Amino acid sequence: MSAASNIYPLLERLLPERITPASVRPGQAPRLYAGVGMPSQRAVLGESFSLINRLEEASDLQLLYGELRSQALEGNVAALNDLGWIWLNGKYWCADPLLAGHLLRMAALQGSAPAWFNLGQQYYFGKGVEVAYATAAEYYQQAFERGLEQAAAALGDLYEEEICDSDSQEWKVDLHQAYRWFLRGAQRGEARCRFEVGYRQLHGQSVTTDHRSAVYWLELAAVAGVMQAAEELAVHFSVSGNALRYLFWRDQAIALGSSLALTMKLDDQLQP
Repeated sequence: MSAASNIYPLLERLLPERITPASVRPGQAPRLYAGVGMPSQRAVLGESFSLINRLEEASDLQLLYGELRSQALEGNVAALNDLGWIWLNGKYWCADPLLAGHLLRMAALQGSAPAWFNLGQQYYFGKGVEVAYATAAEYYQQAFERGLEQAAAALGDLYEEEICDSDSQEWKVDLHQAYRWFLRGAQRGEARCRFEVGYRQLHGQSVTTDHRSAVYWLELAAVAGVMQAAEELAVHFSVSGNALRYLFWRDQAIALGSSLALTMKLDDQLQP
């Protein structure tokens, strides 16, 4: 008997017919259930196709839920993850982290990399479960091994983070392990990981200083739109005296919204 044949009879009982719209009381900070994880239906085919845009623009969330529910019951693993993601966050309809966890596990067991990532987020933030960094790391790694490059950045961050919670005895900061995950993500093309690797190589953090390699990774990150990478390149070439490359990356950083690079340009204009 296949995994799907076991899952979907249970799924029909798990998924309610109707959703309860989210409501935020005046003065209530919705931080705990906002902006965690990722849907499967991201803006791969253009921003208008993303699930977030559909949710934001929906005039009838119940109708959209009905569509996602039907897709999930028909065996659509992406819809299953997306429902789990929505219930995990609680922005569009009332959060249910227990139900979210069930749905995400169902999707993960059928190979969904975003579902593994979202499970990692659930345990990292402690949404309906105890915070458990070791468990989060295991789920992030599953996501990375299934092709989700962003999970490498999450793992790099995780290995740099100190905690004092219930699983502190089983989690230790490991800066070299963090660097190795950033490097794996960089080699797979993840832009933020490329910045993290370049920054560490430039400043000799957890790795031997290597300016040539650092510039290579930082340029790749900056071209992909990572503002901090363009800033680092501008500062580096300013100090090293390469005027043409300094001006190029300074202006690229400004185009990406850097206030630091704008200040550098204003200072340059004041120079005699």
